[in-house]
Amino acid sequence: MKSNRLLRRGPALALLVAGTLAASMFQIAEAQSKGAIENFTGTTVNVTRAPDSLKIDLLRWSTDAERDQVFTALSGKGEKEFISVLAKQPTLGYIWTSESAGYSVRYAYKMSLPDGGERVVIATDKKLGSWNPQIWKPTGSAAGNSYEFTVLELHLNRRGIGEGKSSLFAKITADNTARTIALENYAAATLVLREVKETRSASSTSPMN
Repeated sequence: MKSNRLLRRGPALALLVAGTLAASMFQIAEAQSKGAIENFTGTTVNVTRAPDSLKIDLLRWSTDAERDQVFTALSGKGEKEFISVLAKQPTLGYIWTSESAGYSVRYAYKMSLPDGGERVVIATDKKLGSWNPQIWKPTGSAAGNSYEFTVLELHLNRRGIGEGKSSLFAKITADNTARTIALENYAAATLVLREVKETRSASSTSPMN
């Protein structure tokens, strides 16, 4: 009986794998054809499968109108509405891990820091590790959040080098001053990305706020 069930599941599993691979190839082709305006790379820490490489390819930044939609949903209507609005945003780029498929970036916003560096907020409507439950789980004593989405916040110096933290360990909040979604108490949050580096396309002219 068990072997028969496995045989019946075989074609379905094959179709699922094929579909995931096809989607991944489409995402890669789209990113290459449109050309990323900015790239970020980093190495994971404090999560399972670390050290693992992570890459973000941005095709464009969120417009002010898109930013306001996402910010207003979180600040005025709560997490449920935030998730709904986030999922309806256009694809602005992709987050790549060692998983077979990437994650669509639904929110991308950057601000200047007082020291001349950058603060970058990236959000996807899926939880990192959705394609492979064995990765992106908390390690050590730190407890993880159960969000069904991921918010990454990167802090970079003037040379475009820095670190990153995520909603896996930090709660999300609405930053009323910058009018953006953000991680609550960033300084105290557990590190998830080290050796973060930014590479900007020569054609990128996006101003920082």
